[in-house]
Formats: sequence, C-alpha cells, structure tokens
Amino acid sequence: MKRLRRPAAPFPPTASFEGYPGQGAWGEQRKEDLEHFCGLLNSTEKPELKEHLRQLVKAWQDSGPNLEQMMWGSHKHLLAPFLQAICAGHWMPTAGGRAILDVRPDVGLLEKVVGKDRVGRKAPDGAELLTPEAEAWIAFGFFTLNPHCEELAGPCARCGNYFVKKRASQKVYCSRRCGNAATAVARTRERIAGERRDKLARAKSAMKKWKATATRQDWKHWVAKQTGIDPRFLTRATTKGDLVPPKKEK
Repeated sequence: MKRLRRPAAPFPPTASFEGYPGQGAWGEQRKEDLEHFCGLLNSTEKPELKEHLRQLVKAWQDSGPNLEQMMWGSHKHLLAPFLQAICAGHWMPTAGGRAILDVRPDVGLLEKVVGKDRVGRKAPDGAELLTPEAEAWIAFGFFTLNPHCEELAGPCARCGNYFVKKRASQKVYCSRRCGNAATAVARTRERIAGERRDKLARAKSAMKKWKATATRQDWKHWVAKQTGIDPRFLTRATTKGDLVPPKKEK
C-alpha cells in the first residue's frame, strides 16, 4: 500500500483569534496569550474586570477543571448560556487552497442573550464600551480555547497573584522569591512561638518557687527578676489565661 507523503512544510493554522481581547493570536493561542490573561487576573487598573474574572477562574479550578461540570453544574449561573454566545466563527479563504476559521467576539449575540445593559456601557466621551462582566466572559471564553490553559495556577499563597506554571509541580507559589519569603515567615513564627513556650515554662517554674519563698515582693516582679522575663510579658500571659496568678502557701 502506497503511503501518503508528509508535506514538506507544516500545515497552516486552522483558526485565527484576531479578535482576542488585548492581544491577537494567529493559529493556536500561545503561552504569551496566557500571560496576558494572567495580567487581567492580577490587574490593579481594572478592579471590576479582575473581580469577575477571578470568580470565573475559581469556579473553573473548583470544577476540576471540568468545563462540562462547570457549565451545567452548580456554577452554571456564571456561564450558561453566556459562553455559548460570546464568539462566532467565520469561514475565511486564504491565498492557498485552504480556509481558516476566524474566531471573534460576538457582542450582538451576547446582547440578545443577556440583555444590552449587561454587555455595553457608554464612556464619559460617549464611546461604546463593554461592561467588566461582559469583558470577563469574553476573556475567559478565549482563555479556555488556549491549549496551555491548564498551566494557569494560583492565586499564589503569599502574594495572591495568578501565574503560569514553569513546571508541573508548581502549584503554591508564583516564584522562588515568594516561596522563600513564605518559608522565612513560617520559620520566624515557629521561632517566636518556641521562645514564648520557653518563657511560659520558666515563668511557671519560678511561680512555684515564689509560693514557697518568704518574700514580700509580688510574684510578677519576683519572677521577672529570677528569670529575666519582662513583666509586661507576664501581664499579657496572665490576661490571655496562659498564666494563673499564684497565691502564697500558708
């Protein structure tokens, strides 16, 4: 049987995402487009868009991610039928023998589905703009068409930013810097907690001795003098209930 020869050059892309918000993509979307999406999730300039997008991404992550479950499960109020109306594909001829599918946002269809007020708004200069909610639906819809979409992770346990994973095991921190800083904070807290436990143990031991010692000095100052512990620490520990003021033995 005669086998078909592979073409000398790779096939041209099947789709064009030239209408992708903020950045065009010819053919399959790339990691650069995923980085742009991360920028929207972490934006300080568009807080409303950021809030809507984060709500969608959290629901997507909580689902598995499993888009079918997200679309028709407990989060369907966020998406269905919105996502089915966010974009349209148009057949476009090329200079060769093939065609491409030009994928663009379909604002008109989205307005019919959810209402014009939820999709568009007027800027102070009179220009027509998308609402943050509609912009979030469109950005999220195109994000799910990105073959690298499952490499999105976050929010970072330290800084709260979303990030594109550099390796499969990277799930908690966006960078080595955040990971090291979080580890340093945890170690500092552990050290402080250990020092506090040691002070409490020494204070309790000294308090027992004070009860059996013939002295007119109050227990707090006597314990502080014997142990070197600041009286203010003893006061706070007593207030919190970690130390019970001792009474002299009869």
